[in-house]
Amino acid sequence: MRKKRTSRPILRGLRVGAAVFLAGLGAWLVWLVGDPAAAVRDLARLADSAQVATALLAAELGTPARDDGLSGWGRLVLAQSSLLGGVLPPDQSQPPASDPPPADSGGTEVMDPDDGEDEPNLPPTTTAPEGIIAKTMVAGTSAKYVTSGNVSIYNHTSYELDVDGLLAAAPALSAEGEGPKVLIYHSHATEAYTMDGTDVYEESDSYRTLNTEQNMVRIGEEMAAVFEAAGIGVLHDTTLYDYPSYNDAYMRSLEGVAAELKEHPSIVLVLDVHRDALVASDGTIYKVVAGSVDNCAQVMMVMGSDGNGYLHPNWKVNLSLAVNVQNALAEKWATLARPIVLRTSRFNQQLSTGSMLVEVGTHGNTLQEAITAARLYARTVAELMTRPGT
Repeated sequence: MRKKRTSRPILRGLRVGAAVFLAGLGAWLVWLVGDPAAAVRDLARLADSAQVATALLAAELGTPARDDGLSGWGRLVLAQSSLLGGVLPPDQSQPPASDPPPADSGGTEVMDPDDGEDEPNLPPTTTAPEGIIAKTMVAGTSAKYVTSGNVSIYNHTSYELDVDGLLAAAPALSAEGEGPKVLIYHSHATEAYTMDGTDVYEESDSYRTLNTEQNMVRIGEEMAAVFEAAGIGVLHDTTLYDYPSYNDAYMRSLEGVAAELKEHPSIVLVLDVHRDALVASDGTIYKVVAGSVDNCAQVMMVMGSDGNGYLHPNWKVNLSLAVNVQNALAEKWATLARPIVLRTSRFNQQLSTGSMLVEVGTHGNTLQEAITAARLYARTVAELMTRPGT
């Protein structure tokens, strides 16, 4: 009997403690999300510790919509992607409400407030390739995905998109005539990949290096070689626009690209080549892989618009070009390309109707995986440019 009398206060105390914990947890969730009903729904789903961790991290970090067909952890991973998740400094997310967008005088002196898609703080570059999780990224079920045939667009703007209409309106890129036709540059040239084998480098920051054999300049060189082999003239700007300062890299690259376009009016295609970053809140690193090609990363085209109020009248022309390239890639190598991402930023694409930002892999990929993807991408674009009738 003593044991029973002794155990009842203990159990009662545990129940009270649990109730107090859940009440405090509910109050914390309400404070974070500002939505009491949503907090109650989240608490009701907390059936095990994994759900608790996911729900709390999701509330704190912010994730894509719940109707996107992803698991809780999948949404968290995407939310940490610098481009898919929209990770931007708070003061650069939109033009200031009190200041109207400045007049555009050719674009060289105006930088969009959100043209600096800062990636999440990356952990030290110590993770071995075997500790990284491989994912093949495809279109989800969220209403933000607009899909038709081989083409999917992840739409971050308020515009309605007609994929078939965009494909039909795609501009032809001709490689005929004198002068260079392609300009390759890197707003974030020092971005690098996971070290593997002989592909090692001295870091300038986590997953960044000044070693042009190991950063995005190397990827640009590989792409340039493919275009040149196809008989297409290429200019490769190897300037490290993001060093020594990562901030305002787009401002500096905009000035460089504008100068090249003025000097070489024969250029019809401008590629700003980057790599993405995918890391979960617990530090788990993800890499993107093409399921149809061995040892190959995925590529992703990131397209700008005038959604932030800045002048970009020909953004649909650029988007049509990306749709055409996406369709051609899918016809050759299924899943080589991730869905196109359409953002409200311009990413310097207002300078030319043949502009695209291309993400080759993520920081979790190896250099060799990125090189394979870059070559296949360049080969596909080169074939479009040299196709009879273009």
